[in-house]
Amino acid sequence: MERHSPRKFLSLSLGFALFLFFHHALSAKENYPEYDEQAIIERLRAIENPLVEHQYNSVVKGYIKGYVIWNREKAERILGRTVLYFPLFEDYLEQNNLPDKLKYLSVVESALDPHATSPVGAVGLWQFMPRTGMEYGLDINDMVDERRDPHQATQAAMKHLSRLFEKYDDWALALAAYNGGSGRVSRAIKRTRSKNFWRIRRYLPRETRNYVPAFIAATYLMEYYQEHEIVPTYPPLDLQITETIQVYDYISFHRIAQVTELNLETIEALNPAYKRGIIPENPAGNYLILPRRVMQAFRDYMETHRPDNPGDEFFNNDPVLVDKLKTGGRDPYIRTTYTVKKGESLQQIASALNCSEHQIVAWNHLPSGEVREGQKLIIFRPREIARFKPLEKMAELPALQPASMLELSRVAPQTAQNHQFGHLLYIVRKKETLEDISRKSPGQSLPGLIHLNRIPPNEKLKPGRPLKITKN
Repeated sequence: MERHSPRKFLSLSLGFALFLFFHHALSAKENYPEYDEQAIIERLRAIENPLVEHQYNSVVKGYIKGYVIWNREKAERILGRTVLYFPLFEDYLEQNNLPDKLKYLSVVESALDPHATSPVGAVGLWQFMPRTGMEYGLDINDMVDERRDPHQATQAAMKHLSRLFEKYDDWALALAAYNGGSGRVSRAIKRTRSKNFWRIRRYLPRETRNYVPAFIAATYLMEYYQEHEIVPTYPPLDLQITETIQVYDYISFHRIAQVTELNLETIEALNPAYKRGIIPENPAGNYLILPRRVMQAFRDYMETHRPDNPGDEFFNNDPVLVDKLKTGGRDPYIRTTYTVKKGESLQQIASALNCSEHQIVAWNHLPSGEVREGQKLIIFRPREIARFKPLEKMAELPALQPASMLELSRVAPQTAQNHQFGHLLYIVRKKETLEDISRKSPGQSLPGLIHLNRIPPNEKLKPGRPLKITKN
């Protein structure tokens, strides 16, 4: 991503995240394997389908040492985040017919941190500058910064990378242009009359000339971290086992927390693009990522929230409640075991179990990502899906004042039969009909009940559905 326009930043090292990698950790561990340069060179040569020519020089060496010696703990956190983002990247890379190893580029750009911000203002997993981000359709305003949205930013990065490769037909040049801008790369090509990155490299700005070496080092880390006894630090299961939904109406993180019983920190971690804890209205839809175990609760709530359903207006200022997870204090995830069958691949198992290959690797600490017949794999599943319910049942009251009648704080005038008197909310009980409700409600006629709630007289009512009745 071009980010060199202020000349005072030309001397910055590669990206905000990798700039930190050149600081020697004073408390570095001393029990890691020795840095064997010849072994590393041989491993680089052995990497299949390399995206760029894997040259080994002093710059590549410096970046690799940054990962495997000087900042091992940071490398462990980066590797842990792969379980969150690599499945997403791989899906979009496949959709765009792009090489799988391009997913390592986000390691170089942001250390897989959607909140990463460079000194010159590049933001997100793919470090888009504002102008480039908006050029590729990313919204950047007071409410949202889609450069931090894993889905939106990744789709934009795929378009940008595709365009650069079409221009240069060479991934080393395309990566250099991603960092320094196609203008600088094209001028270096013209000056040297060569399209070999290693030949034009000396004519590029310092950060850009070091960009491909940094990518080589990131590739090495991802492929060979086990050889250096680096153990990934994986995030909680609620951040790993997720689903994505598109929402079109305004909703706050506070309301989502009420519906799902998640803490705000989890919602914020999964949805870093929203600046104020609010998902704004968007006819095109906004992405919302939640743990899979609570997604059904949220879907149930959104069904109540439909414009043709009056239920949600009863919750404007009141707590929205969900059934408590009946786990008896146990972990909300169930640990199960799967035995690998003859001929099964990791990809087939992941598809059958509705999880990602990266999750299985993480849960079982698979050193090579390969499985064998008879091997027992640890698999995690949500224990129970929370279900949404509109209001908590209250203690029994006299027959003419049902337990589920509550004063409405606000009712839209156009939906009220006589809004100056206000209305009551009635929560339908099991097997109740509109006629049953009209008989037990003083002064409430069946036609009036039908008109007030805009429903057919013979419609079967679901238990828990909220209905308006006239307040006398």
